[in-house]
Amino acid sequence: MIDRSPLDNPAWYAMLSLQQDIAILDEGVARYQDQVSVFAAVEIPGRLDNLERLVQAGQVIVLASRRQEVARSNDGWQELSRFDVFQMVCENPAIEGDSIFGRRLGEADEHAMLSLAELTEPGPFALKTGRMGAYFGVDGETGLLSMAGERFRLPAWVEVSGVCTHPDARGKGYAFKLVADVMRGIATQGAGAFLHVRKGSPSEFKAIELYKRLGFEHHQPIVVQVLQRVKN
Repeated sequence: MIDRSPLDNPAWYAMLSLQQDIAILDEGVARYQDQVSVFAAVEIPGRLDNLERLVQAGQVIVLASRRQEVARSNDGWQELSRFDVFQMVCENPAIEGDSIFGRRLGEADEHAMLSLAELTEPGPFALKTGRMGAYFGVDGETGLLSMAGERFRLPAWVEVSGVCTHPDARGKGYAFKLVADVMRGIATQGAGAFLHVRKGSPSEFKAIELYKRLGFEHHQPIVVQVLQRVKN
């Protein structure tokens, strides 16, 4: 079994390792570059002391923490929202074959990816989020119809994220096939796959059912905080 402890603070370990090139780090704190992602992380969960060094007044960041490690003192921060997600993991993918279904997306697709994400709201997504890892998509006459890719990338774990499909293209199995594409790539890296499903979202039960078919299982609950830096 792969050590799952880094999944308690995946954004931190991702920025400390495989994603240093798209991150900004300081003593015990880190955040992704503005156009890459709004996620930030702290080495010691719940401690926001040094995070102010990386975030200007008015800027918004997102933290993901275990329930018992959520920041209790928000001095200098306004909590805009908080919600629960399920963290799921997969070490043995239930995928048949090795052929790739989707098209590998790149920098030329960034605006199309952002437009699809803004329409379908799969989670925080910025113009250059696609540079966090490998993304695959399906095109139609109107443009990009569905996509899935990698977000937090750690040496032993890679997150599946950005899974979304245009309303006009749903029910065709695109999401299932594209997530399978992403998982094949993760397997070639010798890593396990993990992901997050928002509790209470309209797609919660369908998403969990899809991911279980691919070999995912529940691991632990995670709390997501959306925080805005305020002037002291």
